Amino acid sequence: MSRYEQVDLAYDFLASKEKQGEGFTIQQLANATGWKVDTCKTYPSKRWHQYVEKDGEQYSTSGILFLSKEEFRAVHSQKLQQTTDLSSKGILLHKAKEFALLAVATYNNPYTEFKTYGFIVNIVIAYTALMHAVFEKRSIDYFYKDKHGNDVLIDGDKKAWELCECVDEYWSGVNSPEKANIKFLIGLRNKIEHRSLPAVDLAVCGECQSALSNFENLLVEEFGDSHALTASLAIAMQLTRISEQAQIDSLKQLQKDNYKVVRQYMETYRNDLNDEVVESQKYRVRAFLVPKLGNHAKSSDIAIEFINVNKLTDEERVNYEQGVAFIKGVESPYKLRPSRVVELVSKKILSFNMPLHTKCWKYFDSRPQAEQRNFKGEYCGFVEGFEGYLYTTSWVNYLIKELSVPEKILEIRRSGI
Repeated sequence: MSRYEQVDLAYDFLASKEKQGEGFTIQQLANATGWKVDTCKTYPSKRWHQYVEKDGEQYSTSGILFLSKEEFRAVHSQKLQQTTDLSSKGILLHKAKEFALLAVATYNNPYTEFKTYGFIVNIVIAYTALMHAVFEKRSIDYFYKDKHGNDVLIDGDKKAWELCECVDEYWSGVNSPEKANIKFLIGLRNKIEHRSLPAVDLAVCGECQSALSNFENLLVEEFGDSHALTASLAIAMQLTRISEQAQIDSLKQLQKDNYKVVRQYMETYRNDLNDEVVESQKYRVRAFLVPKLGNHAKSSDIAIEFINVNKLTDEERVNYEQGVAFIKGVESPYKLRPSRVVELVSKKILSFNMPLHTKCWKYFDSRPQAEQRNFKGEYCGFVEGFEGYLYTTSWVNYLIKELSVPEKILEIRRSGI
């Protein structure tokens, strides 16, 4: 038997469970690998602790799919988990960085439905460990005391400050956007802990990105460039395009009753902050992605540059505002092919099809029957390059509203148009 045969079986088992979104028991792991049950009990909490989480008698994985079989072998043999600094500060720093990377892996994992909650849980652990490392460095006692001044013990261990207590100490008397960002995420975690609310992801992605950026800055400021995470991080995959319809659907989802508690928390928290904090990129990242053009293929060293708006001159700021206005102004509302319209409307009106769509645009006179290259209406417009008519999301919503009455559909079908 190969020295890695059982390890490879464990990798296949964990990857399969993660892909299927299923939990597993220690007995199932033992059955799949041939290891003894007692042996299997040690791996999730020690060698695989970054990727396996216990929930009662069940275990679940997050991030195994991003590892190759060879990388998992290295994780299992602990070659990727060596900590050179075995002091309390060094161990806390290692823990902080591990959980920050796990937060990113969770958020960027395409199989993760509840991205925000998974990200917050891990980034809170990362920040807590980082704060404790800072206090170790500064010789600050960060453990709770009883009324007699003695350490509070939990299962024999001293009870350390939670993250809220830590940030109040670190930014004592300072109303910083970093502090506001962390406390917002902690409160949000508490609100969604027992709810399944994936639509929150789009609404708070800016706060999540700021939390990661602030963590990196704090880590480097306190412990130096050698601890930076940039070598392990690339641009977040969340930069992929989100369609206008997806954004609309997400906002509609947030208005439903089961989101009421979370929505009220988000609105109240943000309204209570002063404008300086809310507008800071350290509280919430807001960005437009603009294509970077060069004179030739090698004119740019990197594909994406981040520009600090606060450091722009007055002239550069004016150009920036004009550029944003340009981006907003040139976006065409005419995006939907007829087939896409049929697909969207048929989700609500099951009998809707292409022949009925043709009758609808004629019946409602939403576009000319002949080609008019300069036509731009509320629901439809001629698009050069496509060389035909494309429709707006308003047209989809209008059709769903009008056709919700069965008599209207019958009338249109009988119109003879």
